[in-house]
Amino acid sequence: MSYKGIRKLLISIITLTLFYSFIVLAQDGDITIPEFEYHNFQLDNGLEVFVFEDDSIPLVELSIFYKAGSIDEEKGLTGISHFLEHTMFLGTEALGKGKMGELIKAVGGDNNAATSFDHTYYYQEVPSSMLELAMAIEADRMGNLIIDPEEIEREREVISQERRTRIENNVITAGVEIIQATAFPESSLDHQIIGWMEDIKNIGADDIRAYYENYYVPNNAILVVAGDVELEEVKKLTEKYFAHYERREVKRPDFIVDKQEEEIVTNIELITNIPFTFMLYKIPEGNHPDIMGINIFLDILVNSQSSRIKQELQKKENLILETGTLLYDMRVPGFALVYFVPLSEDLIQIAQEAFDRELARIIEEVIEDEEFQAVKKTYEKGLVFMQRD
Repeated sequence: MSYKGIRKLLISIITLTLFYSFIVLAQDGDITIPEFEYHNFQLDNGLEVFVFEDDSIPLVELSIFYKAGSIDEEKGLTGISHFLEHTMFLGTEALGKGKMGELIKAVGGDNNAATSFDHTYYYQEVPSSMLELAMAIEADRMGNLIIDPEEIEREREVISQERRTRIENNVITAGVEIIQATAFPESSLDHQIIGWMEDIKNIGADDIRAYYENYYVPNNAILVVAGDVELEEVKKLTEKYFAHYERREVKRPDFIVDKQEEEIVTNIELITNIPFTFMLYKIPEGNHPDIMGINIFLDILVNSQSSRIKQELQKKENLILETGTLLYDMRVPGFALVYFVPLSEDLIQIAQEAFDRELARIIEEVIEDEEFQAVKKTYEKGLVFMQRD
């Protein structure tokens, strides 16, 4: 298994086990999940650790996941998870601003981070001989982050510009943001991960410090070490650098599930000459047994090149230019988003009716085994290639 494959597959499964509480395994005849070995242990303070040993390449990736994402944000503090992600690179008491990155690059390594709806994760990729360096750096910023108001102001402008580029100047993400706010008026799913611009402008250093101290604790995190390592060495280093942190209660706001009794239809004015149609469907939490079925259903309906929508609406009837889906499954009930681009504004209603027709047909009719097997093989090949990339 290649190093990148280890990272992709292990992180996918670790994310499921941590944030969805358990993995729903495929039933007989469904998707075949490739087997691989890994070790798991937990420190007394609640930090859970997963280790995958593979000495084929002298590299190791250390990743830490915090169960803190945009669904944990309160009104007025949207985007704070992502803001804290930026802040985590601004230095600690031991390592000043930029020092973490300099140390990692000096040994030929790399590091980065990402925020999602339900977690934030940080990774460092280094030569396996530098595992202790990566462990020390990651442990240091778990509890010793410097949150300087002046640095926060500088980072605020960086994040504001990021929002302008990714959301406000992007037709699809701008549309998705409005759809989310419409579909989830009470829920913390009402905003994009980066947050509303007004909140980005108003979040202060004290807000970030409180969020950091609440969520960035060992019992709300999972450490993943994958690559050319030995289990006993990982255990020793984890104890050395993380064991002194104390377990603390995490105060998490209750997630609100918006009540909806009928279809919501709205028109959105976006800066574009191209018409878009967005459809948002609410789905259960990520550990629900229907999630895999929803994935396969969306592939048969929309995503695959032989999908019903691409074959009928795009190729045969020439009603749409493009179509696609985005599935947001998480530790709370999420959503699936379907979009298509009508060939012209005059065809919006006709394309919508054609879509509804195909949706009804796939629900009412039995999916042909050949159609299902094609999608199933795509999933299985993806899992195999994930190990080889």
